[in-house]
Order: sequence, then C-alpha cells, then structure tokens
Amino acid sequence: MFDFFSQNWLIIVLVFAIISIMFILSMPKDEYQWILADGVRIQSISKEAKIVYVNNAFESRVKELKLKNKLIAFRGESIGGGVDTIRARDKAKMNAYKELAEYFNAKIQTFAQLVEGQLQSVSTSGKNQQIKDAAISAYKRVTEMFSEAQVSGTYIYAIWEEYAGSLVYTNVLLIFDPEGAIEAAKQKVLADKELSNQIEELGKSGVDFFKALNSIIEEAKK
Repeated sequence: MFDFFSQNWLIIVLVFAIISIMFILSMPKDEYQWILADGVRIQSISKEAKIVYVNNAFESRVKELKLKNKLIAFRGESIGGGVDTIRARDKAKMNAYKELAEYFNAKIQTFAQLVEGQLQSVSTSGKNQQIKDAAISAYKRVTEMFSEAQVSGTYIYAIWEEYAGSLVYTNVLLIFDPEGAIEAAKQKVLADKELSNQIEELGKSGVDFFKALNSIIEEAKK
C-alpha cells in the first residue's frame, strides 16, 4: 500500500511540475527592455534597441525621483544613416528640449488661470489683466531658461539607438528634475534684475509666481 500511494504522489508532483512549466512557457514574452536607474525601471524601449549611454552620475537621483513619483521625462529622436553619431545625438537632444518647450507653451493658458485664481483673493484696483500679462511674460522667460538649458535641473539620462535597414533612430531621454529646476530658476531670476523686479512686483500684487509655476510642473507628471 505504501508503494501504491508513493507512486501516485510522485505522479501528482510530476503532473503539477509539467503544468507549471507549460504555464510559464505560455506566458507572453516581454516585448521591451528597460532603461534602469539602480535597478528601477525608468523607460521602456524596443527589445532590439541598443543602449549606448546611461548617465550614471544621476542614477541615484533618477531612481529617487521615480520612487517619489516626481520623475518627469521627455524623449527626443533623430533619424540618420549612422555615420555622424555626435550630430545625431545633438539633434535628438535638441528635439527633447523642444518637447520640453512645447509642454510649457501648451500650459500658458493654465498658468494664466492659476494667476487669475490667486488674484481673486486680493484687491488689485482693476489691474488684473495687466498683472496677468506681466505674469505670463515672466513665465515665458523662465520656461525659456528650462528649454534652452540655461539653468540646471535638466539633463540627458540615457541614449539608445534603433535600426531599420540603413537608418538609425537615435533617441535621448531628457530628465526634468522639478525640485532642482525650480531652485535653479530662482537663482537665475535673482541674477536678472529686471525679471527679479517683475516677479517681486507680482508678489506685491498677490501673485505667487513660483507657486503657479510649480503647479504647472506638477501637471507634467499626470
């Protein structure tokens, strides 16, 4: 009797093992590979892509931003024949910064609404439109600093290439560090007397410029 139950138990174990193996083999294969930051997944890319650069100096910071749900990234691409890789990467980088600029340009109206909301709580003697115009002007100048890499807080984290026949698609991942960018912008504003005075005057009128700007940056994570 002992042998009978032992044999049946062995059969059950073998059947279970076969079913488990079949289940694992039937699972869909991962169609992507990942740009990582200290083991944390940051950006999915084609499985056939070749990762040619990862900015290890910022790896821990990118991981921190990802885990805090504060990571904001923009991708830039260029297409070429794979001969001049430096030029291709520079073009892809430029396109990534262009994506950053387009994001802020698309949010001008939202920024204006945030300013208008701040103005509702103070008396501005009918100068709301004038104040809003001044705020938008300052917004454009500060966001231009971001998109033209005039302040720190943005950096290229990874570069990868994809191949299609004789064409090479060069991609870069631009990280926008919200905390670093805001602090860098504040320092840049202090160095620009005209812009600093403009933002100071906005504050006197009840507009917290950097609070509104930070709200726009927060939107980029959604």
